Amino acid sequence: MPTSFLKRRPFWLILLAVVLLVFPFVNGWPVFGSFIGEFRTFNATMFAVWLLILLGINLLTGYTGQVSLGHAALVLISAYATAILSGQYGVPLPAAIAVAGVFTAAIGGFLIGLPAVRLRGPYLAIASFGLVLALPQILKIDVLAGWTNGALGIRISRVEPPGFLEAILDSRDWLYYVTMLVAVVMTVMFWNLTRGRVGRAFVALRDSEIGAEQMGVDVPRYKALAFGISSLYAGLGGGLYFAVQGFVSPDSLGLIDSIFFLVAIVIGGLGTILGSIFGALFLTFQAEVMSELAGVIPGVGDLRNVIFGGFLIVVIILFPRGMAGFVRGHSAWGPGRIWAMGLRVRRLRRRQRAEAPARFK
Repeated sequence: MPTSFLKRRPFWLILLAVVLLVFPFVNGWPVFGSFIGEFRTFNATMFAVWLLILLGINLLTGYTGQVSLGHAALVLISAYATAILSGQYGVPLPAAIAVAGVFTAAIGGFLIGLPAVRLRGPYLAIASFGLVLALPQILKIDVLAGWTNGALGIRISRVEPPGFLEAILDSRDWLYYVTMLVAVVMTVMFWNLTRGRVGRAFVALRDSEIGAEQMGVDVPRYKALAFGISSLYAGLGGGLYFAVQGFVSPDSLGLIDSIFFLVAIVIGGLGTILGSIFGALFLTFQAEVMSELAGVIPGVGDLRNVIFGGFLIVVIILFPRGMAGFVRGHSAWGPGRIWAMGLRVRRLRRRQRAEAPARFK
């Protein structure tokens, strides 16, 4: 009975939901407050933002096999669209984020998705590389300065919770709940998408475009669709990025960030939701870990990219399927399996004790 209970997926989903609901208040509890500070709520909020972005990249690269170096540009486009709609046109922030997400999906589907029909492999990566290089310069030109504010960027006042929640939540907690809710909903949608007909078509494209075409998959349509859906996730992540950070400029995200996104999903694991979760954790805590190392080992901060490059090589060699593949390969050590193994050991010992007297008769 205990074993079957621990194996039930609803149990773990309910436990996860409870943890997510109470997390902003854990820092005030007697025991947890000693090692979970208020800043961890911000970390959890940024984790949700990175998760949205990495889910989009994983859909494109891990499931469809298309490599894009321009995803940071899509996130930046959405952040600016959200800032302009909410700041200059008075659109409510949630509506601005939704509109910016759809707008970014259209940009990604047409601007990158349609050319992707004719491009593949390194040629597609180079084409998207041009987008992320050109966008910061485009945002700084004088013609657009009335909307983008040039190199100075755009700021937003602190996002406050609705009036009926002001006595319960502050700005930090409210952003956490909104961002985490969007991340959870989009993760569930991602799970359903990748396990349905569309997801199977994406995987067929990844394995072999010629084979997918022979199976009846409309290759141009699904490649453009993959870019559009991936851009939608990047758009929602970009809008929430602006809401959480409260600021966006042409230099907020660039080529290095696009590379880091790819590094994160490779470390986490391509083609899995769990891999995106591990990648989001990597993006959330990598700066803090480097700061801690710099405090212990002088000069480490100047070798940040060297350390991450070496870490990526080690992960690829030791864990070719990423951390998600490693965890799945060792799923026998999950709580349910461990409990079951303990029960078997206890039964074996009882049987040995019962049989021991008979052996000496």
